[in-house]
Amino acid sequence: MKKFSYLMGIGILCCIFSVSCSKDGDGTGGEGTGIGKYPADVKGTIYYDWATEGILQISLPDGTGGTFLPSDSKRNNVDVSRDGKLKLTAVNASTIGNYKVKFTLSNMADGSIVEQFDYTSPEGNSYCQGYLSPDNSLIMVTSKDYNDGITILKRNGEFVTRLLDIEGERLDVFNMSSLWLPGNALLITHNKYIIRLDPPYTSGKGIKEMNYEEWGKVAVNQAGNQLALQIGNHIHTMNIDGSDLKQVTTSNFTESNPVFSPDGAYLLVGTYYRSSGTLGHLWEMRIIPNDGKQYVVNPSESNTPGVIPVIWKDKDRIESGGGQMLWR
Repeated sequence: MKKFSYLMGIGILCCIFSVSCSKDGDGTGGEGTGIGKYPADVKGTIYYDWATEGILQISLPDGTGGTFLPSDSKRNNVDVSRDGKLKLTAVNASTIGNYKVKFTLSNMADGSIVEQFDYTSPEGNSYCQGYLSPDNSLIMVTSKDYNDGITILKRNGEFVTRLLDIEGERLDVFNMSSLWLPGNALLITHNKYIIRLDPPYTSGKGIKEMNYEEWGKVAVNQAGNQLALQIGNHIHTMNIDGSDLKQVTTSNFTESNPVFSPDGAYLLVGTYYRSSGTLGHLWEMRIIPNDGKQYVVNPSESNTPGVIPVIWKDKDRIESGGGQMLWR
C-alpha cells in the first residue's frame, strides 16, 4: 500500500490530502419545435434506463426512438465511447463462491467483441460498474463497497491502480461522483471537495470547495472545461476551475442527473425528480440550452421557451428515466 500526497489549492485555501492507492493486482419545447421535434442543432443519441424496458435510445434531431438493450437483471451498467463506436457492458457473472463481473467491449456497428474479461473486486462485489476513458484505453471500475474504492484497468482487464481513501478516510462510494476527463484524468468528489487527479494518479488538486448542505451528481462536458451538478434542488453549471457558478434550472420540484450534449451546447436534465420506492428515483427528461440562463422546468409548464421535453417522434408522452443516462 502506497501513500500519495494530494495538494489542493482552492483560492487561498491550501490542504494536503494523502490518498491510499493499492498497486497490488487482482415534445413541445423551444421555439420552432413541436411534439417529438427538435432544433436542428440538437444532435446525437440519448441512451437511458427505464424500468423493465431495458436501455432505450432516442436519436436526435429526428426523434426516432427504440430499444438499445433489452432488460437484463444481471447487467450492472453500459457505457458508450465518446465517438459512439464502442459499447462497454458490465454483467454480474457470479456463481457460488465466485463473485465475478464480466466486462465486454464490443463494436456498436456489428456487435463484434473487441475485449472481454472477468473481474473480481477486492470485496467480491458482483455489482461493479465500468466506464470507458476518453481515449478508450482504460476502464474505471466502481462499486458500492468502501474496500473496493476506484479501480483503473486497461481495457483488456490488466490492473493499473486502485484509489481507496483520502487521508485515511475511505472514499464515499455511495455518494461520490467519479468521472473521466480529457487526457484520462479523473474527477472525483470527496466530502466538500471536487478533486482532479491526473495520470498516473499520484497527485491531484482541488477544483472547488463546496460549502453546501446538499450537492452532487456531477457531469462534465466532452471538452473537459465545464461541469454541471445538482446543488440543493436545482442544476448549476461552472467552469472546470470552479469559477462562474450559475443556477440554470428552477421549478417547484427537484432537478438532478445533468448530462451534456456531445457538443456541450445543451443539457439533458432529470426534472420532477422523485422517489420511486426504496433507494429508487424516477424523473422526466428535458433538454435546455447550455447558455448560462435559468430555465423553468415545472412538469405543468411544457411550453416554456427553450425547454425541450424528450419525446419520441409521433408520440406525445415525455420520456422518463430511472437509471443511468448517456448522450453520445
